[in-house]
Amino acid sequence: MNILRHLPSILLLSVAVLSICSSGCFEGIPFIGPAVVYPHIVPAIGGTMPAPPTYLFAFQDRKIEVGIPVDASVYAGAKATDKSARVYDSALPEQEWREGIYRALINDPAQDGFYSEILANMRAERSLHSLDSDEYAELMAVFVQSIPYENQNLTSPRFPVETFVDGMGDCDDKSLLLAGLLSHEGYRAALLYFESERHMAVGVGCPDGGYRNTGYAYIETTNVSLVGIPPDTLAGGTTLSSNPDVIPVGNGTFNYTLCRETAAMWHTKHEMEHILARSEAEIRDMENQLDEKKRSLDTQRSSLENLLSAGDIGGYNRRVAAYNAEVSEYNRVRADLLRMVEKFNQIAEIHNYLVTHQHDRKGTWEWYSTLPGFEGIMERSGTL
Repeated sequence: MNILRHLPSILLLSVAVLSICSSGCFEGIPFIGPAVVYPHIVPAIGGTMPAPPTYLFAFQDRKIEVGIPVDASVYAGAKATDKSARVYDSALPEQEWREGIYRALINDPAQDGFYSEILANMRAERSLHSLDSDEYAELMAVFVQSIPYENQNLTSPRFPVETFVDGMGDCDDKSLLLAGLLSHEGYRAALLYFESERHMAVGVGCPDGGYRNTGYAYIETTNVSLVGIPPDTLAGGTTLSSNPDVIPVGNGTFNYTLCRETAAMWHTKHEMEHILARSEAEIRDMENQLDEKKRSLDTQRSSLENLLSAGDIGGYNRRVAAYNAEVSEYNRVRADLLRMVEKFNQIAEIHNYLVTHQHDRKGTWEWYSTLPGFEGIMERSGTL
């Protein structure tokens, strides 16, 4: 279950009204300059910041630690920066300058040192464990997903360096950070902005059409989840029903190539949820049947005991055969129930493993591939 929240409102538009008070050769010349000025970090020399956290998170079969030095002047400057845009051209589409703000927050050059430090950690892990490009994308995704979630609601988004130092973020904060990491490492990355649901996620290039044919695999950043798998619901039961605005970030070309694997595993997870729900109802029904049969048998046994106590052997003999038949039926139903419960527990174990090992797509796929009936599962999921 995903516990998400709404995308914060962004403090975007501050239209500057300019007047040119001059004469002579300047008269009638239009304003020459950018149509929009985006937020940018001015390092605050002497600025302070809290001690950056050291992150410890599970990835594949191990724990990974990420801790880096951060330039306090960059962090303080980012914290003090107004995240608005100054728009000088009223004809500029809102979507264009809105997207420009996100790119400016991600790609501000003052953060180059921050990206270099954190990616040095990531590359060391990649080299140590010989991660391929898919695993490397998963590493960066799980790192950002593991950063604690905070609901900012109506505050403006953070620069990635702020999210790292603050040790928390909401959907847009964490999405900006992950998109920045992926794009800096050459992946085809994008932000996926769902205006109707006020939600943001990350997309990474996917050769299989991706989420809603955007060309990008969906990455939820608010909790640890598989690449390519959108949440079933957002906070309050909201579902992602709208098509996202796709905001490309950077010029990367690497794709994530394992969307079919993650889709197959998640298809199985949903299949098992349906089976478990149906089986649970059947188990409850059988338990009720057994309770009713037991009450009937208890009553009959008491009656038979009374007949024996009264010395009515004939009455006892006439009724004992029916009693024994009902006991046999009770035992048959009970045996069926025990088999059903055993099967239920086996399916629940597989379901729970899939849900709790999303930080380890590689290991989970290796385990999943050994399941009985694997090829049939793949066919039903559309993977084969």
